[in-house]
Amino acid sequence: MSRPYLIVPQLIEQPTWGGDYIVDLKGWKNQKGLAHKKIGQSYELSGKSLLATNIISSDDRGLYKPNTTTPLEDVLEAGETMPLLIKLNQARGNSFQLHIKPRQQNSMWKPKPESWYFLEKGYISLGLNPQTSIDEYKKTCQAIEGYMIDLSQQVKDKSRQLSEARREAQHFIKEQNPWQFVNRYLVDQFDLIDLSMGAIHHSWEEDPDNHVGNVVYEVQLDVTDDESTMRSFDQGKIKDDGSIREVTIDDYFAHIDTNLKHNSFEYLKRTSNRNTLLKTDYYILERYEVSGKQPQQTNGLWHHVYVQNGTIALTGAERTLSISKGHSCFIPSSVDSYVVSSNEAVILVTHLP
Repeated sequence: MSRPYLIVPQLIEQPTWGGDYIVDLKGWKNQKGLAHKKIGQSYELSGKSLLATNIISSDDRGLYKPNTTTPLEDVLEAGETMPLLIKLNQARGNSFQLHIKPRQQNSMWKPKPESWYFLEKGYISLGLNPQTSIDEYKKTCQAIEGYMIDLSQQVKDKSRQLSEARREAQHFIKEQNPWQFVNRYLVDQFDLIDLSMGAIHHSWEEDPDNHVGNVVYEVQLDVTDDESTMRSFDQGKIKDDGSIREVTIDDYFAHIDTNLKHNSFEYLKRTSNRNTLLKTDYYILERYEVSGKQPQQTNGLWHHVYVQNGTIALTGAERTLSISKGHSCFIPSSVDSYVVSSNEAVILVTHLP
């Protein structure tokens, strides 16, 4: 089992905010079963990842649904775990949210350190506006929540049409304007935002001039939203059955970091240090431009390699994989070293500290 493996990505359909960017990136736009689906996420690595055992080229269309796979946990060494989740996202209009600070003791919530690397230009809200009144911000969220609960019930009991309720929701929210309390930014391609410290407001927003939405390479601890995500506002979304997603306003405001320095874009944006894009207590993200042969040492750690641009040949433990743009591979810690070869490519390498 000591060899590199192509990772079989787990594609997550998101009918309300996904798109075709991810399947197009992987060269699967015409793949049977994907042509009309809105894919919002691709899990590039998780504790439940499957590895292709017989496919050695990401251009092999069989990688979408390979016949032979092995669970990632089978190639980990004794005592090793996979604590991370690495995702590709295409998203619009995410909820106002935050996570508790790491190492904070809480009976209900678990921390979820995460970081965003933008593959395209995006639009986000991030941190509190310096002029924000927390009391007014909370009252606004509570007013929206009450209004949304009423609208939801009216749709469920059929006293109001769904389309009308959605229009009313957007009208009311526009009047309340919860965005006045947070910072909003247009972010550039390849901007890197680090939220691993927790307790900072964040959301992906909708930009009418950007139809692609936010395309983000995200590295995080693998913790579910139900366990980790506190929400104050869900962008006024009503599901087709009239239901709405629960928000946790009291918890959100109990844990939010109001330190103005911590809420600034400059504090949360990261710049690379040579090949190191990001170094946290939980994961390290590196970027390499490959022209020729690039040797890598694992130093007893597993490596995840994602091809951001170009095509590479990756050779380790007498096995060579061909990996094109948008695809990933996993190198177990039992592989001491590997070599990445390409005429011109860019790769992202993630591993534990």
